Amino acid sequence: MVFEYGAMSSKYSIEADDKLTAYAAMCIHFGGNAKLIALYSPEECKKDSWLMAPNTEERLNEVFGGDGFFAYIDEHRDEVRAAYDTIKKLI
Repeated sequence: MVFEYGAMSSKYSIEADDKLTAYAAMCIHFGGNAKLIALYSPEECKKDSWLMAPNTEERLNEVFGGDGFFAYIDEHRDEVRAAYDTIKKLI
C-alpha cells in the first residue's frame, strides 16, 4: 500500500504492507517528532491521526495497541526499515 503524509509544507509517500509499519517509519523519518505528522492518504488512515495530540506518546500507543509504539518497532524492525527505504518526497 502507498501512504501519503507530511509536515508543514512537505509531503511524502511511503510503501508498506500495513499502516502500522508505515506509521512507524513515518515517525522515524521525522526523528521522533511524531506530533508534526499529518496523514493524508489512504483516507481511512486519517482517523488514526495523532497530529498535535496533547500527549503524542499516549496517542501513538493507542493507535499501535498491544505493547505500544516502541514494542511494535522492536518486533517489526526489518519491515519498518524496508518501508523507510521507500520514502519519496512529493512536495
